[in-house]
Amino acid sequence: MLLKKLTKRKIDREDLIKFGAISGLLEVVYIVLVAGFFLFAESLFPVDSGSAVIGIVAVLILLVFSAGVSAVLIFGLPFYFMIQSKYEEAGITLISSAATIIAVFILMILGEIFIY
Repeated sequence: MLLKKLTKRKIDREDLIKFGAISGLLEVVYIVLVAGFFLFAESLFPVDSGSAVIGIVAVLILLVFSAGVSAVLIFGLPFYFMIQSKYEEAGITLISSAATIIAVFILMILGEIFIY
């Protein structure tokens, strides 16, 4: 079903916004998972232990891996559209992904302000 929508000559704007929003939400979920791992990793690699170098290497590996995952989630579908010369679709998808991430960030900030 998704492949049929992606290979159509002209894709509906609503579908593009949905694809972008889903990509943005998946990126936010991935960020939350990585943040949770950092909280968990604090107990695995304490700063005062001799394994500080292993902790630094683990963080750098996670950083490189996260850059790749984030690139695929945010830029994968727009890149696919660009290859097919569907520039408008690529732009709409990319902007809706970025808007979703920014909206979640703003909601988090507002939630933090009003809760505390």
